[in-house]
Amino acid sequence: MIVKSYEQGADHKDRRQQAGADAESQMAHYLNRAFQHNEQVFVLHGLRLEDREQPEQDGSPGVCQIDHLVVHRRGLFIIESKSVTEEVRIRSDGSGGDEWSRVWRGKETGMPSPIQQARRQSNFLQAFLQRHREDLLGKMPLGTRGIAKVAKGTDQRCFTKAPIQQVVAVSDKGRIKRIGGWKEPSEPFQTFVTKADLVSDKITQEIAAHRKGASISRTRSDGEYGRWAVEEAETKKVAEFLAAQHVDRPGAPPTRANKTAPNQNRTRPRNKTTGAGRPANAACKHCGSKDLTALSGKYGYYWNCGACNKTTTMPVECSACGAKKGRDNGVRVRKDKKTYFRDCKACGESESIWAET
Repeated sequence: MIVKSYEQGADHKDRRQQAGADAESQMAHYLNRAFQHNEQVFVLHGLRLEDREQPEQDGSPGVCQIDHLVVHRRGLFIIESKSVTEEVRIRSDGSGGDEWSRVWRGKETGMPSPIQQARRQSNFLQAFLQRHREDLLGKMPLGTRGIAKVAKGTDQRCFTKAPIQQVVAVSDKGRIKRIGGWKEPSEPFQTFVTKADLVSDKITQEIAAHRKGASISRTRSDGEYGRWAVEEAETKKVAEFLAAQHVDRPGAPPTRANKTAPNQNRTRPRNKTTGAGRPANAACKHCGSKDLTALSGKYGYYWNCGACNKTTTMPVECSACGAKKGRDNGVRVRKDKKTYFRDCKACGESESIWAET
């Protein structure tokens, strides 16, 4: 399952913003390739949550922006993408924390810790899910409800012990330098700082560790591998719930309305489908007008311009893997009710590119 943000498009004029968008797109591509056929792992991109129960200092709803979120039966992973063209350096701050700096053109400058940023997102997400635990997980099994009620004061299943691991993904072009033998935190679960192309393998290894931990019959304390789990159907329910809770940032174009739950493509149920919307860069190629009407003809789907009355073919290049229309990769545009989708046979991506109003 993939929810893809269209924010990483032509609106990014600033070089740093564009580099960040490119890093997120690269990471999305790797995650899609790794997990698109895994029915037990769900991936969401560009997830933005708002919560009035976790307000900002000015009283406005608290905001949590997650580059990539992986949901599996035994926990979640928050992946923070970082664009690094030269080198990123990490060292201990002397008190158990981590200090980060970025090197560009030989000059080293400090930067906020992505690990701490991902931890704050983890805390926000955990509290957000915990408040909706009854709808998502329900109550303990009948035989254990009484014990849970006495021990914990509630018979509701919960997210307080759900492992939410942090991964910092550095773009492929960058280098990672650990100063003074610095190592990623490993308690209560492993944190990773790694190149983007290795993230999927790290996640796969950690999921296996959780599965192995659950199969070992021994006494263990709360928070260890394999201690927490949900059912397969509940995994999907959590992922779809979070996808439905996505909120566009103020001032963002309507293309980021990713509130349509994924996997609603009935004709291709195994595909991971993006939310519907109108891309901000959709415009007439002749006059640049955005006054478009979707139509179909002999050669496929296209837009008719209300300003100049000329036509523009809907784009047939996959934004996930870059494949184009052809016999081998099979990128095509199709219509389902009022929404137009672009399906890619090469990587399995199915993304909405236009929605009729």
